Amino acid sequence: MTKARPGARRPSRGAAGGVRRADRIAAEIQRILSEQILHKTRDPRVAHVTITRVRVNDDLRLARIWFTLLEVDEGNKAAALAGLASAMPFFRRSVAGELGLRHAPELAFAYDEDLADARRIDTILRDLKKQRAEQGTDGDDGDGDGEP
Repeated sequence: MTKARPGARRPSRGAAGGVRRADRIAAEIQRILSEQILHKTRDPRVAHVTITRVRVNDDLRLARIWFTLLEVDEGNKAAALAGLASAMPFFRRSVAGELGLRHAPELAFAYDEDLADARRIDTILRDLKKQRAEQGTDGDDGDGDGEP
């Protein structure tokens, strides 16, 4: 048996050692919703929505869906949430029909702040790099010894 890396997250396993059913359903829901948004949804509010992750409860009754937008703006986020909420019955029918579940899971959409934070950090780092290039520091710490 191999040891896991320190701090590594172990995959969710069921009683028989396979991947949990809820995780398989979550992956399928992400695929189905991504296809529906890309090919079937005509609402311009959800045109730039990308599904980033889906988590489903063990009883398969609730699916939490995180999304991001190509163009991030507070108004865009609110409009996208409103568009997703108005299309929710359509999405639930699509998920239930393709998965063949007895009960279609309730869908709860949320904006994925992790990607927005990563974009902000990337912008800050890019700005710092540009400032350093404009100042001409090129790694010199300014103490005159020639070492960074």
